[in-house]
Amino acid sequence: MRRPISYFADDRPDRTRTGPLVFEDRLIEPSGSTQDVLTVYNNPYASLNMKQQRARLPIYKNRDHVLYLCEKYRTVIIIGETGCGKSTQVPQYLLEAGWANDGRMIGITQPRRVAVVTLASRVAEEKETILGQDVGYTVRFDDVTDDRTKIRFMTDGILLRELLTDPLLSKYSVIMIDEAHERTCNSDILLGLLRKVIIVRPDLRIIVSSATLDAELFRDFFELNETDDHSRDTACIMSVEGRTHPVAVYHTKTSVNR
Repeated sequence: MRRPISYFADDRPDRTRTGPLVFEDRLIEPSGSTQDVLTVYNNPYASLNMKQQRARLPIYKNRDHVLYLCEKYRTVIIIGETGCGKSTQVPQYLLEAGWANDGRMIGITQPRRVAVVTLASRVAEEKETILGQDVGYTVRFDDVTDDRTKIRFMTDGILLRELLTDPLLSKYSVIMIDEAHERTCNSDILLGLLRKVIIVRPDLRIIVSSATLDAELFRDFFELNETDDHSRDTACIMSVEGRTHPVAVYHTKTSVNR
């Protein structure tokens, strides 16, 4: 659920505001209760239309390059700083290029369910569609998709469970593992299983998205070419420069007891 909580410069609820709009996202459970997870974010381009907002993201200038690499390689490792737009834009680029035209879906995994809901809501808003139709999400106890869904956000645990019943992921044309640098247990297992899947399914594309410089580790793992002929490589690395918002890291002065 998204609602404005402040306008900084003024509190006028119209499109003439001079300050950036701050939104809060709360994850609503099926029971109707609100989780204790609260995400507050600032959109400095809220006064622009959706197409203009998308064009301001750093990854926008790399759109054609992303699509070219997905056509040429089975696995693409995307390294981009937080806020560059890779999580919301890459699935849309793939959809626009026809990767979901054959009835298959574009799947994106996230380690946390609040990120799944937030990203799916944002992409549905950008596509000007109702959440649950062309763009949907699946988390534990909550499946907001239907037969029309082409972009599906989900937790990595959901995709793991799906692999149990559909080992080749026949419903998907592209799988994007987002926030891979977090190296959760589920995501590591997923990466291992996906490497086996692409051996049997050369038409499946794997995108591994990371915000840190551990790209070579992922590329070497997914590289299936055992010869010295680099024209037969199956994995590549792409770097996206720039970020939408400044990101700072703060450390607590005292240790945290767990």
